[in-house]
This record gives sequence, C-alpha cells and structure tokens, in this order.
Amino acid sequence: MTDPAQNDIVEHIPLKYLPLRKMVHIGGVVIPIIAVVCGKIYAISLISYFMLMFLFMELLKTKVQIPAAFRFLWRDNEFKGFATDPFLYFAFILMLLLLSFYFDEGICYASIVVLTIGDGVSTVVGVHGKRYFRDSTKTIEGAVAGTVAATIIGFPFVGALAFVGSVAGMIAEVTSKRFDNVMVPVAAFVSMLVAQAVIG
Repeated sequence: MTDPAQNDIVEHIPLKYLPLRKMVHIGGVVIPIIAVVCGKIYAISLISYFMLMFLFMELLKTKVQIPAAFRFLWRDNEFKGFATDPFLYFAFILMLLLLSFYFDEGICYASIVVLTIGDGVSTVVGVHGKRYFRDSTKTIEGAVAGTVAATIIGFPFVGALAFVGSVAGMIAEVTSKRFDNVMVPVAAFVSMLVAQAVIG
C-alpha cells in the first residue's frame, strides 16, 4: 500500500535529470555486447574513453557554461563537488571488464547488465510505482521491473544465473542508501559466483 509520508518524500526528489541521465545509464548495456562481438580490448577502450570524457567534463563544469541539454546529466548537488555516482558507474563497468580476464566472463557481463539495465529500469519504473518498501523511497514495481529486465538481457551471457544476479542486485539497490553503482554490481557478481560454485 502507498504510504503518504513516503509520497511526500518522493515528491521532493528532483526527477528533471532522469530521462537523459537514465538513458545514458541504461545505454551502458552495449558494453558487454561490444565485448562479445568486437572483443574485450575494444570494450575496455570504449568505456575508458567515456570515463576520460566524463572526467574532462567534470573539470569544466564549474568553469564553463554547460549547454542546457547536457546539464541534466548532473544532479543539482553534483555541481557543488565531484560527481561520485557517475564516476563509480564507469569505474565498475571497467573493473568488471578487467575481471573477465580472470573470472567467468559471462558472470562479469551479466553483472554489467544488472548495473545498467536492472538499476536503470528499476528507477524509471519505480518513480511511477505505488507500493513502497518499508522505510524506503524504492518501490516494489521498480524492483520487479529491474529484476525481470536484467534477467532477460543477462540470460544470453550466463543462463539461469542471470536471475540470481538480478535478484541480488535489486536487493542491493533497494537496501543501499548510497553508492548503489557499487553495491548493485558487486552483489550481482558475488551472488552469481557463489551460485555457480554451489551448482557446479
């Protein structure tokens, strides 16, 4: 059921950044696809380029006038200091690509899917949800949508383990107060490794 107190909290969450920022967030799902089709080195080079571009824009954001169309890539409070969340997003995609040289690459790629598709879809759907988790602004509708989307997109990479990673990732997304771009992929990655070890 909808909690009126939670509604008050949600109504004060600035969502003007959501469409463009989340489009970029979800778009990161092309990275594991590129890794499979073109090779991991190409995917690593691409995400490294995006990460460097982000850092360059971070240096300029307080020194030049950012075009209005791109200002929505940052939350208002991120103009006051370093935008940690986007940096961690790029950093953990890169880290998972590097880990794919040492661990099951399917699990690494599926973890990226959970971060990009799962976390992104859960937010886009969640802001329209009506059923909130206890003491949280996150909705059940968002978590379910994120789990389903990440499982479907992650399945070609790792099979049924995609469901395990998606559930773990969405639990982390719901329960984490900060740094969900760290908690979500770590939860997905570790849970799939453990499940694979137990099953295997």
